[in-house]
Amino acid sequence: MSTQPIEDSHDEPLFPMPPLTEQALRVAVRSLGLSTAVRFEEEFHSAWQEAVQTDSTVPMHTFLQRWGIFVALRRYPERARRLHELETAVAEASSVEDARCAAAEIGVLLDAARREVAA
Repeated sequence: MSTQPIEDSHDEPLFPMPPLTEQALRVAVRSLGLSTAVRFEEEFHSAWQEAVQTDSTVPMHTFLQRWGIFVALRRYPERARRLHELETAVAEASSVEDARCAAAEIGVLLDAARREVAA
């Protein structure tokens, strides 16, 4: 597997990184596509039900973190393209080493997204 740059320095974000609130993430997710927005709503309602049933805010915090990372990964078109390419490479890898290389690069992308969410 060839090593490619993770981010093109000319890759402009589609929108600023939203705060980790339900409404801000909802707006960002809607801009990424209808199927993504539907999944967001389904997972939001599941997290909300779990939070109510367990009397805990942890499910909502987890939901917001996970979707914040999702948005951070996809708000840059080149990063989103590369993530998709790497996911396909893992799924279609002809060797464990090829899968590991692609997975390691996915890990780098995830780390960058986590830093954006934490900032």
